[in-house]
Amino acid sequence: MNTFKISYFIMVLIMVLAIAITYSEPLTVEAKHQHKYGWGITASARNKGRKHLGATLTCDKSSKVCRLKGSPGRNCCRKKCVDLRTNKLNCGRCGKSCQYSEICCNGYCVNPMFDRRHCGGCFKKCKKGRSCAYGMCSYA
Repeated sequence: MNTFKISYFIMVLIMVLAIAITYSEPLTVEAKHQHKYGWGITASARNKGRKHLGATLTCDKSSKVCRLKGSPGRNCCRKKCVDLRTNKLNCGRCGKSCQYSEICCNGYCVNPMFDRRHCGGCFKKCKKGRSCAYGMCSYA
């Protein structure tokens, strides 16, 4: 019984030390690089005179990764963080691609060359009675 108490005490002591070490180093999380599985979120502990400890997460393992600061979008599509409001390959929903001449504006595919509400870019409206041609209002 005495051996059990000693081993239990040592195990608790090791756990407390592990928690103390974990919380002693500040952890910064940023979306920094893109690799073959999409945008990676790098978590690194930084202290003066110490090496960086790094780990990379992808959104296929945890969709919360896409909601971190610096991520290119809040949604996970095919292991990549994307913004469904502006991503041409995932416009409005995962896998919905816009055509060659179209762009994604607020989740809808539009043609900025001839659309009066998105003339030359998203939400660039032409004035009433004017048309959009080649991305310019009242061209020619």
